[in-house]
Formats: sequence, structure tokens, C-alpha cells
Amino acid sequence: MTQDASTRDADLAAEPPAPETPGTDHAEPAAGPLSRLRASARFAAPAIGLYLLLRLISLEVMATLSKSALSKDPGREVYWDGSHAIWRSWSSPIDPLISWDARWYILLAGSGTGGPPGAVDPNGVPYDLRLMFFPLYPALARPLTYLPFVTPTVACLVVSLIAAVAAAWGIYAIGRKLHGHRAGIMLVALWAVVPSAMTQNGAFSESLFTAFAAWALLAVLNERWLTAGLLAGISGLSRPTAAALIAAVGLAALVAAVRRRDGWRPYAAMLMAPLGLLGYLAYASAKLGGVGRYFEIHRDTFGANFDFGKSHYEVVKGIVIGVGDDTAVPIRVLSVLFLIGFVALLVLAAVNRAPWPLMVFAVATLVLAVGSRAHISMIGRHLLPVFPVLLVPAVVLARAAPRNTVLVLATLAISSGWYAGWLPFFSGQAI
Repeated sequence: MTQDASTRDADLAAEPPAPETPGTDHAEPAAGPLSRLRASARFAAPAIGLYLLLRLISLEVMATLSKSALSKDPGREVYWDGSHAIWRSWSSPIDPLISWDARWYILLAGSGTGGPPGAVDPNGVPYDLRLMFFPLYPALARPLTYLPFVTPTVACLVVSLIAAVAAAWGIYAIGRKLHGHRAGIMLVALWAVVPSAMTQNGAFSESLFTAFAAWALLAVLNERWLTAGLLAGISGLSRPTAAALIAAVGLAALVAAVRRRDGWRPYAAMLMAPLGLLGYLAYASAKLGGVGRYFEIHRDTFGANFDFGKSHYEVVKGIVIGVGDDTAVPIRVLSVLFLIGFVALLVLAAVNRAPWPLMVFAVATLVLAVGSRAHISMIGRHLLPVFPVLLVPAVVLARAAPRNTVLVLATLAISSGWYAGWLPFFSGQAI
């Protein structure tokens, strides 16, 4: 190595020279941390701008579809709102962005975890259930609710927007480092138009976690161990699937330690990475009276537990061999196709030698998503943070003619928006 480890850990936004395709060379960021940050933001600006444009297209398609559904059947009950123990009909085009798990995050942003364990809130819902949702996302939104005219709903959507931009920036930085400026832009663009992309802009924790994942993995690739360990540790407060990022950072740090590189820093990263996740599980379990009670609520109330893939296997088997009622349910067929497509992209990334820490993150997330019991329609959202599987398509698009690239991205943006509207309003399934 030619760079001192302390210098690498000094600034998250710094990058070593990135490979560029012909005609896209850029001057490397200046030496100072602030100059590096400005240069990194300047390079990422086209990717962020394109990301916002594609999301606006998708959200407009979703809103149009939702208005159509509302006019045809205004009284239909679409969403189960567990935070109030009622079924809700829809009332506005943004309902897909603030339903299902989003209702819990909005509740937490507005009133926190509420009363003591064992008590129930005014709607008859036990306060214990609020502890099933990790605290970082609503905690970031809650201070905004003290501002004039900012409701908990608006606060959560603002945090999601900021987190999505931060995620796009980090994803671009990884794409640029590995394959050049244009590939970085295309990597962000593809992440913006995946089928489940609507949750990036809704009151969900996916964008926040993806931002931590992107920057932590970039830090791993640049061997900035303290940064990687810190970001992985904080990500553990956002959602339980942070375990995949913790595994990727921890394993990369372990390899560096075994090879006796960078002194004590890889050891520190290994210690820091799991602190957030373990800390919150310990806190919630203590509040509930034991770790067994925590997982019991997950299983019995939310239907979420690790069943080693049994529930997903049964659905996939039914679709693939054409047996059972699953073959007549469009959302199940689409979800299985999404899962198969994800696995194909994962294999493609591995064949094309994507950096192994990115592959560890991708495989670990896939194992957690498929191994946990949940409705098959949620698989797209659970796999949303795994942007590394898009590396090969991003490189292909970066080399394509501009007209073809525009056509592909526009088609995908419209399709993503259609899926975002069709999923809750017409299929009636969770996201």
C-alpha cells in the first residue's frame, strides 16, 4: 500500500483514483478533506440528478394509477394498519408511501415507543409492538416534527429523501471506483428503477440502510477500517438485515487482520461493526423481559421468523412446477420472477469478479431475505439495498448508445411506477 491508514480513515468522501472509460477522465479530488468532499459531490451530481428525475417519473406513474384505482372503488380497504389495528382504505396518491410498516415508523416519529411494557395505547395496540421496529429511522425524523407545519408523515418522507440521495451518492462512488464515471451514473440509475424502488421514497428504512451500506462498503474497498466499522455499527440501529453488512465488513476486516495490514484498525472495525445491532437487541429484549419474548412477538404478531427458507421454497416450487393456487396469483408469479432475476444478476456479478466484500453483502442479504418467513411480495423490498448485483448491467448501459440508454431507463422507470401502483391497489398485497 502507498497510503497511510490514518489518512484513509480521515475522510469518508475521499476516493483513490477511479478507472475511467475513454473521454470521461476527471481530475482527482484535492488533498484536503473539504476539497475532496466538494469534488466527490461534483462528480456525483449527474448521478443524483438522474436519480431524482427517474424517481419523479415513477412516482408520477404510481400517483396516476392510484387515482384511477381510487375513482373506481373508493371504499375498498387496502392496507392493514397494525399501528392502529384497523384496515384502511386509501385517500391519496401517496398512500403506498405511508402504509404497512411505514405506519409504525410514522407513529414512532410522532410519539416514540410510548408507555411501559405490557400496556396498550389508546387504540388498544400493545406498546411492546413498537420495539419490533428499529429506532434510527424514526429517531432521525422525530426532531423535524417540532418544526412548524411538519407532521410525522412529512418528517419521515423528508428523512427518506435525504437518505435516498446519500445512498445514490455512495452507490455512484462505488460504481465510479470500479468501472468509471458513466458506469457509476448508470448504477445509480438502475437502482432508481428496480421494481420495489417506491420504498426508497416512502416512510421506510430501506434508503437509510442502503446509504450506510454503500458508504461502508466503499470504505472497505478503500481500506478505511474505522469508517467502515463505524458505519456498519450505526446501520445496526436501522434494521435487522444490517447483519449482512456487518458480516461483509467484519469478514473483510478479519482478512486484513490475518494478513497483518493496517495495524489495529481492522480489529477495531470488527468490534465496532456489530455494536448497534447487538445493542438494540439487548435493549429491546431487556424492556420486554427477555430475548425470547422479542422473537416471540416477531413470530406470533408479525409472522416474521427465520424458517430457513421453507415458506419461500413452497411458493417458488408451486410457481415453477405449476402446482397449487399460487400459479393463479399474479403477484406471486411476479415476485418469483424477481427473485430468479436477482439470483441471475448475482451470479453474473460473481462471474465478472465483483469485489468479494460486495458479494458477501449480497449473498448474506439474499440468505436473510429468503430464509425469513414473509409474504413473497415483500422480497423485492428486502433485497432493495443489494445494489452490487446491478454492476454488470450498469457497465453495459454505460457503453450503450445514448438513445438506447434513455429508452431503457425510461421504460424501466415507467414499469417501476406501474408496479408501485399496481402492487397495493390492484394486487392487495404488502410491500
